[in-house]
Amino acid sequence: MLTRAKVSELQQRVSHQAQSAEDMEDLKSKYTTITFDEVLELCQKYITKIATHAFRRESDPGRKREMTKSYINEFVDSQRPTVEGHYDLLSLKQALVDEITHYGPITKAMEDPAIDEIRANGPEQIFVESGGKSLAWDQHFSDREHMERIISKLIGVSKVRLTPKIPMVNARTIEGYRVNATHAEISPYDMPAFVIRKFSKKSVTPEMMIQNESFSANMFKLLSLIPKADLSWITVGPTGSGKTTLNEVLIKEINPLSRIITIENPSEMRLLRREGGTDHGRVINDVLQYESVPDEDDSSPATMENLLINAMRQSPHWIGPGELRTPGEFATALRAAQTGHYFFTTLHAEGDREAIYRFLTAYLMASNEPAELALRNICTAVKFVIFQEKLADGTRKVTSISEILGSEGLEPIVNPIYKFISEDVLEEKGTHRVLKIVGKHKRVGMLSEKVQQSMLKAGIKRSRFDFLTRMPDDNETERYVPDEYDASR
Repeated sequence: MLTRAKVSELQQRVSHQAQSAEDMEDLKSKYTTITFDEVLELCQKYITKIATHAFRRESDPGRKREMTKSYINEFVDSQRPTVEGHYDLLSLKQALVDEITHYGPITKAMEDPAIDEIRANGPEQIFVESGGKSLAWDQHFSDREHMERIISKLIGVSKVRLTPKIPMVNARTIEGYRVNATHAEISPYDMPAFVIRKFSKKSVTPEMMIQNESFSANMFKLLSLIPKADLSWITVGPTGSGKTTLNEVLIKEINPLSRIITIENPSEMRLLRREGGTDHGRVINDVLQYESVPDEDDSSPATMENLLINAMRQSPHWIGPGELRTPGEFATALRAAQTGHYFFTTLHAEGDREAIYRFLTAYLMASNEPAELALRNICTAVKFVIFQEKLADGTRKVTSISEILGSEGLEPIVNPIYKFISEDVLEEKGTHRVLKIVGKHKRVGMLSEKVQQSMLKAGIKRSRFDFLTRMPDDNETERYVPDEYDASR
């Protein structure tokens, strides 16, 4: 028996097949035989349009390749194109499979879930990032032309092509990874380059982060109460420090019936929660996610700022811009906070106080408000700033959690609650390679009475945060045992 969802999927598939057929007919009307590059582009578009949710979420490289092969076979069988150099459909299928599912010397890096980023500065200069550390890759492209063919494949699903007139392209690979590529003409060495940012298909859990010493069990008690008590927060830190991953963990602590709207570019967070914890269960949380166009793309109205404005009309409890960049985005986010919405976001900043000043500076570029009034409004809207860093040993740690109490003149009043204190460095003998940053998380402050009242009004028992209502003992230690916080939830 066909379910409603299955019927919808079949209807969508028929619609996309019809569109692909129209694309093919348009080409056939112009040419008796089409080129391989043209049929490759059509096939990639076909897969992008018809791919199911299960395909996009699939994390096993082998399974993903098999699913891709089935889409390629379906495309060729339904369209039966006549392509230069391919006299039968079987050889065309194999050529498309090789071209779409393999990436030459970076194929293994694309498939390795432990690798987060791939960077190529030229045919023989390939680097990857794994576990927070950069490593030289042991394979390379045969020449510049080989590298350019792989770049074309990586950005093949986008509408833009890399040319001397368009020397920079932001796109997505068919797996959904973010890729930035640059043309050889803008390089003094006449070499193309690209960076691929991979997104993990597996959600990181609080237990995993505690075991990795990103934060302690007691720290997570506080972190989990911030969203539960409707306290807006900003997660700050350098690029690649894990801000989005941390926010995803915290967002899942929000009441599932509190409406959440997020806007990202590209979309990274997986926030849908399903009944029974399976991929096919009924969705149980009220969440709406949008993907904005890049800042430089003026062909679409779906900018971060416009989507933020629209989000305020969609009855959200929480609004979550993935990252604030332009003055207009900062101004709109503050307006959302002043009109009854709670918000979370990320910023690039070097600490809690610096994050507030970054917000103020950007906001004043879009507003005529006096600086003191603007700062007061920002410090009223932002309740907590969480600072996360990637250390030299590759670990990502929350290095401070601070409550924002308000402002005095042009000074934000910051109340530090937790800090990470570095003590020493363990090195590998002979090479001085950093093995571990030795340090500890330490509570250095207590929650204000105002935040305590907010937590109580949100229905949080005092016993869950009572340890945070008094100044810490010098002998107080932080434990990295997930069971400790599980018992109190």
